[in-house]
Amino acid sequence: MSPIEYRTILRYRLMIPLFPKDGICPDCRKVCLDTFGDHATHCRELPGFKYKHDLVRDVIFDIFRRAEISVKKEAPMNFLTDPQEGRLTLRPADVLMFGWVGGKHACVDLTEVSPLV
Repeated sequence: MSPIEYRTILRYRLMIPLFPKDGICPDCRKVCLDTFGDHATHCRELPGFKYKHDLVRDVIFDIFRRAEISVKKEAPMNFLTDPQEGRLTLRPADVLMFGWVGGKHACVDLTEVSPLV
């Protein structure tokens, strides 16, 4: 870890402002950057955000398939929406397992969290 990275992480953990003022995120252009850097660690538009999510989803999918459990990736569920995004389309389950416990289906929805919190 470089000295700059160390100082930045230390400032983040101690809640010392990282940026001089609030601003617009250059990646998503819709959420204000806060002076403490919380949005900068959680922005969905950052490079690699979706890649890591999909990698974990694919590993979980492969584990279930190798265990001969019937699964489907990105299965439409028709009830998981995010009203804040204003989307009319419904979010699929990351992994849907058929006939899980007691013959009921189960879905897995992955959420990425900040490693700094």
